[in-house]
Amino acid sequence: MSETTRPANSRRADISVIVITFNRAPMLAQTLASLVELETTLPSGESFTYEVIVVNNASTDNTQEVIDGYASDTNRGSALRIRSFYEQEPGVAPARNRGLSEANSEWIAFHDDDQKAHPQWLAKLLELAHRKQVKVVGGAVKLLLPEGNTRQLAPQCRVLLGERVGWDAEAPYTRKRIPGTNNILIHQSILDEVGNFNTALKVGGTDADLYRRIRNAGHAAWYTPDSIVYHMIPEKRLGDEYMKWTATRHGMHLALREYLDWGPTKLAAMMILRTGQACANYLPRFLVAKLTGQREKALGARALLWRSQAYLARAFELLRRGDTDDTTHDKTLSFREGREKLVRGATST
Repeated sequence: MSETTRPANSRRADISVIVITFNRAPMLAQTLASLVELETTLPSGESFTYEVIVVNNASTDNTQEVIDGYASDTNRGSALRIRSFYEQEPGVAPARNRGLSEANSEWIAFHDDDQKAHPQWLAKLLELAHRKQVKVVGGAVKLLLPEGNTRQLAPQCRVLLGERVGWDAEAPYTRKRIPGTNNILIHQSILDEVGNFNTALKVGGTDADLYRRIRNAGHAAWYTPDSIVYHMIPEKRLGDEYMKWTATRHGMHLALREYLDWGPTKLAAMMILRTGQACANYLPRFLVAKLTGQREKALGARALLWRSQAYLARAFELLRRGDTDDTTHDKTLSFREGREKLVRGATST
């Protein structure tokens, strides 16, 4: 397995764009094609440089061949260089931490291997950071649905697939509105202060955990709708089983985040409120939509019920055991194992 340890061009880049990947060679090719052609001039006329660091998280397809093809291409557009590294330990957190250990830039950006970047993606993030004088900024996610798709997905399902629904204006992030590591720019000094990704979180939520630590350290973070990435959605991710899997993970992550933020007493109160919300709001919405044949609305309400169920189960477990370690949970809920299983066999019902 090839690994670039010293870039051909050793000049330090202003920004390191980290992409972790596992068995998504066709999508990764589209991702890299967009990342090597980014615009590097800010409205002020100032320019910046960037590199792309790709971490192959023990893929078994032709991922490394795709990476090597772009890394060896001398006509790589505006990217200063492309470097690749192999990380044997499975999981999002170990792979992202490997990328961080190899980066040597003032700023770190994260981008997923199933996205395409708008040409101004990175420039818009850096411009916002300079204008607001902050060290954490994020941007918008829009869905690229399968060609020929005619479904009008409910907002709840679009959110589960990663879209920032209703985030139409520039604004600071909050406890509820948090950045994701598929579109974020962080100053290296922030990571030096709060630490890297938590490898104990096997089921997910590592991005929310990182942002929680950033907030607790007192750092402001801002969002802009002008920095856009396009999330490629295969047909099988539109199936009900995939939506249930994603909603379940969302619910579990939310319970853990609120437990860490608020402690057991307030979490117990939130369990009561969320139970009432599910019974008085989500369940009637689901039943009405189901009975009237509104499939997409029914799926959206059902997703909220799945999320609530997972939230309550995880919150109860946290209150009972007080253990935030999720290594004992069903492996199919982890991003890696669950995604592979569901993308191979998901169906729409």
